[in-house]
Amino acid sequence: MTEENLTTTVTATEATEPSQPQVEETAVAESGVAPSPEAAAPEAEAGVQAATPPMPAAGTSVKNDEDLFEQAMAALESDDSGRETSSGISRGDRIEAKVIQVEKDRVFVDLGTKAEGVVPLSELTDLNVDSAVGIVKPGDTFEVIVLKTGSAEGNPIVSKRKADFDQTWQRILDSFEEARVFEAQVVDRVKGGLVVDIGVRGFVPATHVGSGKLRNIEKFVGQTLMVKIIEVDRERKKVVLSNRAAEGERKDELKKEIFDKVKTGDVLPGVVRRLTDYGAFVDLGGIDGLLHISEMSWYRIEHPREVLHEGDEINVQVLRLDPNSGRVSLGLRQVLPDPWNLIRENYKQGQKISCKVSRIVQSGAFVRLPEGAEAFLPLSECSNKRIKKPNEVLTEGQEIEPTVIDLRPDDRRMVLSLREGAQPGSDYSYDRGGKRKPGARRPGRPEQSFDPPAATMRAPSGGATIGERLGMLKGILRQENEDAPEATEEQKSE
Repeated sequence: MTEENLTTTVTATEATEPSQPQVEETAVAESGVAPSPEAAAPEAEAGVQAATPPMPAAGTSVKNDEDLFEQAMAALESDDSGRETSSGISRGDRIEAKVIQVEKDRVFVDLGTKAEGVVPLSELTDLNVDSAVGIVKPGDTFEVIVLKTGSAEGNPIVSKRKADFDQTWQRILDSFEEARVFEAQVVDRVKGGLVVDIGVRGFVPATHVGSGKLRNIEKFVGQTLMVKIIEVDRERKKVVLSNRAAEGERKDELKKEIFDKVKTGDVLPGVVRRLTDYGAFVDLGGIDGLLHISEMSWYRIEHPREVLHEGDEINVQVLRLDPNSGRVSLGLRQVLPDPWNLIRENYKQGQKISCKVSRIVQSGAFVRLPEGAEAFLPLSECSNKRIKKPNEVLTEGQEIEPTVIDLRPDDRRMVLSLREGAQPGSDYSYDRGGKRKPGARRPGRPEQSFDPPAATMRAPSGGATIGERLGMLKGILRQENEDAPEATEEQKSE
């Protein structure tokens, strides 16, 4: 057999018959028993002594040189973890980088080594962008983390995005350990709460938003909330936060600051947060103070909404501070112009004024003055005739023209009368119930002294007859009745 025929026969045999290792592997797979180390040793030696790889089986394609080179480079890159290269950097190093050139899909940076680093577009930012142009510019500096010490082009591959994330996560851990309170932007409403952006996506349960009982928490999307980290999952990079805990701590700090620095009489800016039937709660910058309805205006109001609305920005005066209960009482009328200064200039006793009845009470009626105060119209001055209730002659909103019969701006007091011919009296006074004080006389009714003529006071002489004496007595009584002052309605009833 010639050498050529022998070669052909050997080749055909190798192509049709499986090699010995393949047979052994099949046997192992079927039996489930691995060959012993002694049996495998000769095969290992044979593999080491082999100078060339075995020929591929018939029908398979042979990889070209370019594919083999790419495989070798990939294996080399995957094996560079923790190994310092000739450039002096290792995988995982954090380096300060400076932008040299910006291209659409990558950024070249100076790492302070022989080779320039490359930041791929996907490792530049978490944002969904199509180009690196405009994201950074030459001269910008930032930290990067080395992902690969070399690439097909010979440049280290670095990541700004991973360095930013590591910095953000470290800041989150520091905030959690130090129990910091900070602001966070609400980006979404999800089942069970809100999602906030703190560099990573954080979760605020609905029970930790506001008081924990709010239903429409959707309104917070797009707003900024004060939050505090209450739970961190280091492995899953999960962060849970609380707005309720943050606001509670913030209010405690503000309360302490107010009670330490603010004193009674100080004027503070505030925002009306909520109205009630008895007053308004004013936000003083994190702590609420109560503005009672009686301190809102110089005149009486039925409900706070007559003078205030939620969201109004006002200045209020601190009336009382109670550190033990944490309560702050406020006043609004104290910072408003005093209407009685204008009333002192605009009115005088005996003057007739035009006004409206603002409210009616059992003892009389109150009249609201244009200056922002109220004057009082007593029941006995509502009419010339005797009445039991002021609403017999008056109605709320009725326009009247009373006379000022008593004016005391220093005491913040003005008394009016609708009686005809009413005149002011210096000793005229009503108590708080609207009744005249004992001894006070009616305006327009000056006290009258009666001095009968001397002739009428003489006793009848003894020489007069009984008829003459009776006539003289009748004359005296008649004169007394004519000169005596007319009894008032109250005196007649008494």
